[in-house]
Amino acid sequence: MLDEKNVLEAVRRRIEERGEASKLGLPDTAKITWHSLLEGEIVRSIETRRQEEREHYGPIDLSDRPEYDTLARHRVALPKDLTTTQTVTLVRRGSVTERSCDCSNGKTACPRCQGRGDLACDPFTACAACRGIDSCLRCDGTGTRNRNTPDGQQPGDDRATCRQCGAPDSACSTCHGRARVPCPTCDGHGVRDCPDCDRAGTVPHQRCKGTGRTVTWIQGTISRKPLTEKIKHPKTGVPYLAWEEARKSGDWHRAHLTHKDTLPADLTDAFRNLVQPHLAPREGEIARQATFTYLRLARVEAHQHPHRVYYVFPTNTSPQVLVLPSRQRTWQITAAALGALLVLFLLLRLVS
Repeated sequence: MLDEKNVLEAVRRRIEERGEASKLGLPDTAKITWHSLLEGEIVRSIETRRQEEREHYGPIDLSDRPEYDTLARHRVALPKDLTTTQTVTLVRRGSVTERSCDCSNGKTACPRCQGRGDLACDPFTACAACRGIDSCLRCDGTGTRNRNTPDGQQPGDDRATCRQCGAPDSACSTCHGRARVPCPTCDGHGVRDCPDCDRAGTVPHQRCKGTGRTVTWIQGTISRKPLTEKIKHPKTGVPYLAWEEARKSGDWHRAHLTHKDTLPADLTDAFRNLVQPHLAPREGEIARQATFTYLRLARVEAHQHPHRVYYVFPTNTSPQVLVLPSRQRTWQITAAALGALLVLFLLLRLVS
């Protein structure tokens, strides 16, 4: 575990390795700020239980479903994989009831045709060719000749002999002077098949959906769904480059905990205080697995080096030091870059 002494020694050694000792000097003291880096993931299995009355039309086999007496106290094995969804469907003991419908066979008289299987139909329909207006040029479909052939209408112009009055070449060739034709649906018979029952006279009984029986029962459902929580601390205060370098090369401590485990005994108070709030059970939680990695990182500021910040973290061999510009130095570099861009822009404007 890093302490202030070996952190300062690591910084001094880093300065010497870079050949900057004569230029910058080696700090005897420094301001050290400690950061507890914590990353991890918690997967919880959240359970919900509900009970409802179910109804099925026709026979159904429920023998393969487990039975329960009280849903809240019914025990189901915990899921082996907390990252998957699990649903268990049960039947309350003694709740299955099978009833025969009063229709007995699932059929009832067709309400549209009253069980006859057919419907009354007008045997004739208006002629579509003459629309009943000029069915016959001599009798108008009455059977009595009451006028001569109108001017401009010559015999034989697609006309037929009228079957009402007998006038030649004066009737519509489709209805032959009758002004109507047999109904295409019933072919002039005056009755047509009932479209609802297809002449059967019966339709499926709506109450039992045509099955003749119903089955009701009380169903219990136990659902388990995963809830995943990503953890990273601190979210601010440690530069991205320091995080990445520590993640790549640091000697992280690791812990894998289930809902039955306690925190490791060697965990420092700082990390214990960070982890403990995340382990509080959620509503409906029945199982939990958590994986944590944690590392202690030091931020070092030496007054002899105002433009630098040293980040020190442990590795498998010796502490590693990452050198980054201070915030003040970063602003100076940014301002200088912006100034250079502005000068370049002005020069380009003058040239153009």
